[in-house]
Amino acid sequence: MKAYHFTGETLRDGRPIPPIGEWLEHNGELVPCESGLHASVHPFDALKYAPGNLLHLVEVEDYVEHGNPPDKVCARRRKILETIDAKKRLREFARWCALRL
Repeated sequence: MKAYHFTGETLRDGRPIPPIGEWLEHNGELVPCESGLHASVHPFDALKYAPGNLLHLVEVEDYVEHGNPPDKVCARRRKILETIDAKKRLREFARWCALRL
């Protein structure tokens, strides 16, 4: 499944962001919002959890969905397919939202 994941300059646990195409694996129980490799179905959903402005298109394997309706996954394996620095787009979106008030 393809999904989206934001990061800062490192992963949340401080590990470096793996290179594009390299699988990251979680060894342990998959517990949504606690333990596993997370991603969101849509980039707008991923934005709610964004610790930084690097947006990754990822592939996930061996995952459980969560949310009502499901908008997130907690996976055993995650691989980055593409990365963009979304800073400019995020600022444009923030300006657009502010102008609509």
